[in-house]
Amino acid sequence: MAKELRHYRVLSEQLGKLTDESTREKILGGMDYVKESSSPEVKAQWAYEVVKRMDEVLDRETCIEVRENCTCLKSNENSIYAKTFRKLRKQCTDEDNYIDEVVKYLNDTRPLRRCGEVSRKGDRIFSVIARGRCACPTIREGLKQPISVTWCHCCKGSLLSVYKYVFPDKTCKMEIISSVASGGDTCTMVTMYE
Repeated sequence: MAKELRHYRVLSEQLGKLTDESTREKILGGMDYVKESSSPEVKAQWAYEVVKRMDEVLDRETCIEVRENCTCLKSNENSIYAKTFRKLRKQCTDEDNYIDEVVKYLNDTRPLRRCGEVSRKGDRIFSVIARGRCACPTIREGLKQPISVTWCHCCKGSLLSVYKYVFPDKTCKMEIISSVASGGDTCTMVTMYE
């Protein structure tokens, strides 16, 4: 028997945590046909349908929370990122200097480079994680038309799990500026702290 798509399993878990069974069924009913071995086109079509259902059934905040928690990669306080941010923070007492060092570190962390091309404008940190081609391993090969940006909050969740450790004592906010999957030229996200 073919193994179920990890993305289906995690989405089902998140919907189970953040919605009721009826809502979960409205979104995932009949969608269990997708498997790890499914073609890229089948995976992309599955994603189009799932996100369409989510956008129709859930409010915007719940869509975002569900998708952010579907991330493939999630950092924690013991990650190399969090440890390095703590080290840099001890070395840099000036906040501006610290943010500059964080940006430099994130641009120099090959092969990690999870945060893409990182830049700073004032108190905002910008991450360009893809140019011209979607980087999502679930849909990139089968993507034939733009998909709702709701899908991209999964990738945002991965970045958010890194950036929240830059200033663990502040609230980390992130917005998707553009995404290749939803029709943009780049996947660009901006991070702010409150």
